[in-house]
Amino acid sequence: MRFPVPHWRNAAPGEVRTWITDINDGIITVAGMELGLVGAQVPQQTAYAVISINALVGALAVFGVKLGERYADREAEADLIRQESDRLALSPDDEKAELIAWFEERGVCPSTARGVADELAAGDALGAQLLIEYGLKKRTTPDIAWHESVQAGVAFLLGAALPVLATILTPWDTHVIWTVAVAATSLTTTSFILSRRGHSNTRATIARSLIVGLSTITISYFLGDLLL
Repeated sequence: MRFPVPHWRNAAPGEVRTWITDINDGIITVAGMELGLVGAQVPQQTAYAVISINALVGALAVFGVKLGERYADREAEADLIRQESDRLALSPDDEKAELIAWFEERGVCPSTARGVADELAAGDALGAQLLIEYGLKKRTTPDIAWHESVQAGVAFLLGAALPVLATILTPWDTHVIWTVAVAATSLTTTSFILSRRGHSNTRATIARSLIVGLSTITISYFLGDLLL
């Protein structure tokens, strides 16, 4: 199976937001798990095993959920295409009238709207209807579904690896400080990249990520202390 691999520099803002969100999920999830284990006073070796498993299982879960979503999208698109194809076969004039009305509602004069609708109908009538009526620009193929799912799982795993390494590679008596520091630094970095590539406010994006991330891992610590 050949995966389309979009270049980072050419990625759309929506793609960047998705990647960064998956990375941040990995950072927050594993860092939160690690502090929860600290709060529960779990032994060192057990903590290492649990957070490592958490990182791998989390990545697999993200991959599986994304793959299910994209295949569901593919099935919905196929059903939509069948319905629209039937309408075009049964009443092409009515479908063309919908195109004309769509353009006219956006300020195009009737003659121009009709001319554009005629050209679209003569070229790719189905594609025009799907784009204008439903906003369907690109159909989900199996390659796209698998590529996006693998990408999501890898992004989560990359984020999760940071707190795992912070825990395993630092002295046990200071690993909490290192984990929090690595999580905060990582979230700041990813949020900065997100704001620059995703065209959002830098300070607000960083602040949101830090508030959500640090609040989550702090709550995890107290839950571990409370429940175990």
